[in-house]
Amino acid sequence: MNASERAVTMGVFDGVHRGHQALLAETVRVADAHGYAPTALTFDPHPSALFAPARTPLLLSTMDERTALLRKHGVTDVIIAPFDRALAALTPDEFVKQWLVDRLRARFVIVGDDFRFGCDRSGDTAFLRRAGQTHGFETVTVAPVFVDGVPCRSTIIRQMLTGGQVESAQTLLGRPFTLTGTIAHGRKLGRTIGFPTANLQTAPGILVPGAGVYAGRATVAGATHLAAISIGTNPTVTPGADALRTVEAFLLDFGGDIYGETLTITFDRFLRGTEKYDSLDTLVAQMHRDVARVRNKA
Repeated sequence: MNASERAVTMGVFDGVHRGHQALLAETVRVADAHGYAPTALTFDPHPSALFAPARTPLLLSTMDERTALLRKHGVTDVIIAPFDRALAALTPDEFVKQWLVDRLRARFVIVGDDFRFGCDRSGDTAFLRRAGQTHGFETVTVAPVFVDGVPCRSTIIRQMLTGGQVESAQTLLGRPFTLTGTIAHGRKLGRTIGFPTANLQTAPGILVPGAGVYAGRATVAGATHLAAISIGTNPTVTPGADALRTVEAFLLDFGGDIYGETLTITFDRFLRGTEKYDSLDTLVAQMHRDVARVRNKA
């Protein structure tokens, strides 16, 4: 392998969904065929954070998670370009020369059919092909990926998750959606009714699925447990418009002290929406039914 020369794919790659995975697979294939290093060039923060901060989307993955997923799908090098005003101001030709040619020594560039780059998004795949003839790299385009007629796009996955459609999101992601964070101290109301929960503190700017109760799994300290996951404001015990939204997981058949530990929640199925019950006893009865559905995968 000529490790100093590369086959490069580039993009934000938020969530590393099946559309991204097609780009990565083609990058690895081309790199292996020609002896180049398969490389992903990604950008952080999300470009919207610079151009339209108020409309910056909540992300599907942290930078660490994104990097790990990119490597999982075969690239050996992940290059993180800081998306700042200097980068955003580069013309397509300047971007090609500074990044693809001088820094990365790209011999192949693999992008989606609709890829745009450079100042005002003025560069496209046709520009890349022309630039490649000048600078000695070949451009390979990959068609969009559709699942049951739905395009694999981060925006659509975000919409699905916000609506609680974790199973639909899974089909586009190619894996279940997960949230990772630190277990924080909550109000400890769950333990008083027989359902001690782990209160997950997630990273800022990361998307949390819509309110409701989910069946899933919780991984902590190297062990994975079935879990009933609740997202919402707990209206039965904390009524009022000012109640804070929480992400809580009840780990089945588990009783350890895990405050301060890192917890990863995997969302498998949406069970029901959030409801306000007339009494605590009614809530507890419903929670028993939720746990039974998680255990029986019903």
